[in-house]
Amino acid sequence: MPDQRSINVSTPKPAATPKDRAPASRDAGVGEAFADLDQHLLTTLETAALSAERAECRIVVQDAVNAGFTAEAIVDLYIPEVARRLGDQWCADSLGFANVTIAVSRLQSMLRELGLDWSGDAIGNAAAPTIMLIVPQEVYHTLGAMVLGSQLRRSGVSVRMALGLRHEDLATRLRRSNFHAVFISSSCSETLETLSRIVDVVKTSTVNSPPVVIGGSLLDVETKENITALTGADYATKIPSEALELCGLSKILSSEPQKMRGS
Repeated sequence: MPDQRSINVSTPKPAATPKDRAPASRDAGVGEAFADLDQHLLTTLETAALSAERAECRIVVQDAVNAGFTAEAIVDLYIPEVARRLGDQWCADSLGFANVTIAVSRLQSMLRELGLDWSGDAIGNAAAPTIMLIVPQEVYHTLGAMVLGSQLRRSGVSVRMALGLRHEDLATRLRRSNFHAVFISSSCSETLETLSRIVDVVKTSTVNSPPVVIGGSLLDVETKENITALTGADYATKIPSEALELCGLSKILSSEPQKMRGS
């Protein structure tokens, strides 16, 4: 029978310390990470994502929240780590592509549900900086971009996702809205030539183009200097707070209290 419980994250509980939970060296936040993750939660979340029962993932996350794990930690740390483990198993041929795709899709659903309180124009500040977050075409998994989007929204930024848009559609969307910055989420398999074409679309679509930041796992295999020099992007970084700072948005966000807003 499908689970009908909702995941309640609107009133965080004090952090619990289960016996099998490794102590955290610092709080989870934008650009931060726990030194050690709870292995039991990682295992149960991975098992649930691969389960034949869709409700299992929801139950595991609800139980984690009830145990004192914050929604931020689950989204920023645990879900990405489970996705990485699934990817490693696919590379090792111990999991098929279909299994990984379905499991990651379930993790994305959990991320969206946990992030309900971090999005929605109805609760947002109309003066919040707006960022377009681009995921290039033919990128099969968008989990990393969704995690980034939730982190940015928690910073008070309004995020417009552009997932796999054709260049002409991307240009149209850029002309219709005034964005404070454009972030491109890239994988290590992305070519600099492909990213260069996207940057060119951003730079030529409006008279005053916003700053462009390239992030993602591409920075694990390419230097910031190479990425910016060969793509035309203004900046390259994997740290959301640094990207906001480079684009001059940190000052805007700190000038007055911002409610969390997104799309």
